[in-house]
Amino acid sequence: MVVYLDTNIILRFILNDNKELSQKARDLILNNECSTTYEVIAEVVYVLYGVYKIERGDIEKALLSFLPNVTVENTETLKNALHNYSETKLDFVDCLLAAYHIVEKNEILTFDKKLNNFMKRKETDSE
Repeated sequence: MVVYLDTNIILRFILNDNKELSQKARDLILNNECSTTYEVIAEVVYVLYGVYKIERGDIEKALLSFLPNVTVENTETLKNALHNYSETKLDFVDCLLAAYHIVEKNEILTFDKKLNNFMKRKETDSE
């Protein structure tokens, strides 16, 4: 049986900031077949950046080191979104949308000029 992790479990695992809860999170993650969603990862990113003031590059590193412990819908899409988040000022959800376009070749419709420009730059870079 696959278990889905919520934001708090992932945060305790990554931050190791509460001895008891962090150990419980580690035990749960390492002893179960775990999965999570992009929505949960987006909330983790938001909390790490907005509440804990962790730099974007450090968020990318922390989540990339966490990913081998769980399954997600498409690891390459998530890795791409994390990388773009660490390299730009786009918010994480925009980076995830860009990753859907870049990795999965989905069309993204938006009025967001920054997101559109970023996706066009990535298309040009890959040519």
